[in-house]
Amino acid sequence: MIAREGQTARRGSLRTAAAVAGLGLLVTALTAAPANAAASANAAAPPEIPAAAPPAAFFDEPALAAPGAWPFSEAFSRTSGTSRYDHGALLWTDWLFDDVGDGTLTYSDEAAHANGADVFRAGIGVRGDRSYWRVDWTTLADPGLPIAVWALDTDADERTGTSAWPGGAGVQSPGSDAFLIVSADGVWLEDARGSRSDLSARGALVTVDEQAKSFVAEVPRSALRVNGVFTVRLAAGVADAEGTGFAAAPERDDMRVYNAAFRTATQEGMRAGGPQRATGWNNGAQSAALAAGDMSPFALELDWRELARGTVDPHPSPTGFSTRWYVSSVDLGPGLHPDTRQPSGQPPTTEPRVYGQVQPYLVYVPTTYHPQRPAPLTILLHGGGNNHNGFRGANEDHLFGPVCEDRGSICLSPLGRGDGTWYVNEAELDVWEAWNRVADAYAIDGTRTTIAGHSMGGVGATRLATNHPDVFAGVGIVSGAGYRNAAGIRDAADDSARVENLADMRVFLDAGTADIAEGNTRSWVAALEAAGVPHRAHYYEGATHGDFGWLGWREFAQDAGDARLQTAPGTIAFRWDPREDRPDLGLVADSAYWLDALVPRDADARWSRAAARSGALDTVATEPVTTTAEAVYDGYPTEIRTLERRETAAVPANDELTLEFANVASADVDLTAAGFADGTTVQLRVTTDGPTTVRLHRDGSMQHVELQAGTHDIVLG
Repeated sequence: MIAREGQTARRGSLRTAAAVAGLGLLVTALTAAPANAAASANAAAPPEIPAAAPPAAFFDEPALAAPGAWPFSEAFSRTSGTSRYDHGALLWTDWLFDDVGDGTLTYSDEAAHANGADVFRAGIGVRGDRSYWRVDWTTLADPGLPIAVWALDTDADERTGTSAWPGGAGVQSPGSDAFLIVSADGVWLEDARGSRSDLSARGALVTVDEQAKSFVAEVPRSALRVNGVFTVRLAAGVADAEGTGFAAAPERDDMRVYNAAFRTATQEGMRAGGPQRATGWNNGAQSAALAAGDMSPFALELDWRELARGTVDPHPSPTGFSTRWYVSSVDLGPGLHPDTRQPSGQPPTTEPRVYGQVQPYLVYVPTTYHPQRPAPLTILLHGGGNNHNGFRGANEDHLFGPVCEDRGSICLSPLGRGDGTWYVNEAELDVWEAWNRVADAYAIDGTRTTIAGHSMGGVGATRLATNHPDVFAGVGIVSGAGYRNAAGIRDAADDSARVENLADMRVFLDAGTADIAEGNTRSWVAALEAAGVPHRAHYYEGATHGDFGWLGWREFAQDAGDARLQTAPGTIAFRWDPREDRPDLGLVADSAYWLDALVPRDADARWSRAAARSGALDTVATEPVTTTAEAVYDGYPTEIRTLERRETAAVPANDELTLEFANVASADVDLTAAGFADGTTVQLRVTTDGPTTVRLHRDGSMQHVELQAGTHDIVLG
């Protein structure tokens, strides 16, 4: 993995804390503000995240608590299903929320929070006369609930030892010479004959760190020989009353393992024909194996000589699919909602269903990726009833091939805090934070970021694109036109008025004629046409809603193409609902290109709107032209409607700047970005429906204008 710390663009320098300070007309020249040093330093490189993104996109990642009893590195891989040696320890990263055993297991104890035996990370180290065995739990609300058992093949010979695991686990694997049993109650060693000893009597101890959600067992070498090469397996479950064995799950008594560590991405592939028993949490292979009580496929080779040498491996940096994790700025509590792993069909909710601070996401890295060549980013939002793996499966190549691999685009699919959260509030925060973490890990060209989604994900993509038009180069609304606001209200009558915000990005929509999303799609296309906003819409004859998990993505990829972020349009129209702002989550819609720091006058009103025209930039007259065509895609006859704005005449540049505000208390205008060079006299006309403060920035200086309702003509020197 290529470290890219410190390269993420931060919020634009126009943001100020100035407030409305009186009425009437006042023009004041203020002191020159310092230039944005970070922007200057990185002027030659594209931003990984546009500075106009909301504060949530730039939150620093919190550090996870580290267990004090672990004397080794915390540099675990961010890629699930991988391990690395690091200065005397072997560090393993497991999959999150995969603790369902054979795909059916649940918890009878509410203290589990539906996630009580989920291994997040594991580590093995040696220092001096002790070996260390660490398990980090995704959820540890009750330290007495989980148990971890390490199976050790110490002679690399499957013909020796035993196959049966201890503690009533109900699983087998060949060649186990010893088992290390760890719970909050202690640590025990059981040999292949079933003889068990309490290692605390021999100087071993277990440290339970509730803040770090970690068990660390320290075992003297005199109690457990550690040298050569071990084959290691790790299983987790619910501890019995004594803490020395596995308790039965509600669904079955003969197999009690909830989570098997040391599974690889190759084993947990999501393609058709593979095991799909566990709803796509990267645990299909685990489910199939544990259904048969078989732990043998999941093992890690541990070379104690590499630990002794202090070997340091690079962080895994795979191409293709990988599941990664990050630490969110918010911790919503332990575990997850019990319905989270259920099949689709659960009632949608805007409430988060996945609560913990550590969150997973899917990333696809094209084989052509090189860290010296920043790649475009495509954010893919899954539909309802799915998770971050929602686009994986039998038809995944129809999406990830054209959208990601063929375009050389890194693709990110965030979890969005659950299967039906509509990407609002904490679920929207997840999108921005996941983008931030991807930008830290890979070279991203933030001027080429597109966002797209299917069904609920299309609604989410519409939400993010319309609220942040100066962040995305394009949007793909795949069988999912509509809008869900932060209060959970879907498709208010005037929501489609937001389409004017999309005038300067690439817009693609599609639906099928047998699709529940067709009506909404045609309605939003009609709004786009009425507003004269360029777009492309496809209607696939006979296609149903479910077809769009794979259908239409090639056409979206062709339309997105090499789309780039517009930074300085000649005209701007931006409409937003101020009631949706969540400054506590860093979610604020308050900028559009060279307009910034937009503050509503009435924060409880339905709409605020800002419009602007720069005579220096708006130098081409255009008219909307709508065309229709027919084509066949994947066997579906398709109606294609396209609106383009065709040039009709050149317009001489001039020094006029027009601003219109409705329910706007204050706004910043970047005159330089609007095309007015230092020293240019600007003829400013402002129309507002109430008191408004306008701050005009140019080359580090600012002019401050306070206005009452009405139209005002001002000369700016």
